[in-house]
Amino acid sequence: KKSGYRLEYSANNRAKCKGPKPCAGTTLTKGSLRVGTIVDFRGHTSYAWRHWGCVTPLIFTNMKQQFNEASELDGFDDLKEEDQERVTKAWEAGHVADEDIPETARKAEGDEEE
Repeated sequence: KKSGYRLEYSANNRAKCKGPKPCAGTTLTKGSLRVGTIVDFRGHTSYAWRHWGCVTPLIFTNMKQQFNEASELDGFDDLKEEDQERVTKAWEAGHVADEDIPETARKAEGDEEE
């Protein structure tokens, strides 16, 4: 199952979130659920990782163009059952649950756009 996306648990504390600001650049802590988007950099293929909670509705839209169900995503079968349920619910809703959005991704008070 090679695709443009991968679900897995972060293996270490080295990867940085490539999600939207303000979270971009923060560390993906070891053991946290993350989503990789395949990127090609100078002929080398790798993943740009982001926190599960930093997956945007647009990413879900793009995933749904390639897959009919969340269970078809690379790595889904390797997730804990409760994380499979989180992914499936978010897939159906088209966005991650509010409680899954990391604190680092939340805009500070006063940063809200009017």
